[in-house]
Formats: sequence, C-alpha cells, structure tokens
Amino acid sequence: QKAGELGLLGCPIFLFQEGRDPTVERAFREFARVSKGAYARFDTNAPRELAALLRAVAAYAAGGRPALRLQQSQSAKLLLEQLH
Repeated sequence: QKAGELGLLGCPIFLFQEGRDPTVERAFREFARVSKGAYARFDTNAPRELAALLRAVAAYAAGGRPALRLQQSQSAKLLLEQLH
C-alpha cells in the first residue's frame, strides 16, 4: 500500500536485490511496479554493478529521465526501461 501511495505522489522506489530469493524478488518487483520505480538484482561479488546502479539513481534524482539517459550505462538503461 505504501509503495502505491509513493507512486501517486510521484516518488518512484528503486529496489536492488542481493541474492536470488524468489519471494523477495516478487515483492521488490511489485513495489517497483506500483510506485512506478524500478527493480534490479546484483551479484554479491559485483560491487561495481551496485555502484553503477546507485549512480544511475542519483542521476535520476538530480535530473529525471533526461539525466538518466545521459548516463548511457547498462544500469541506466535497465532503470529507464522500467520507469513509467
């Protein structure tokens, strides 16, 4: 419910999952969907991947979709594909 309320306020949730728990994945994907945000999974051995995801979110927070498009990273593309 809270994720949906955030979506109505125009505040998307960005969720990043460490590991592969399917229950967590379903919940995170749903939170992202109803808030008009995005979900991504990262490998515990890939700190660079998490750093890239966080840079993409920071770009979005600072300048919205146009700033995220300028990132031109795979992480930024992944988030852009999910944002509604």
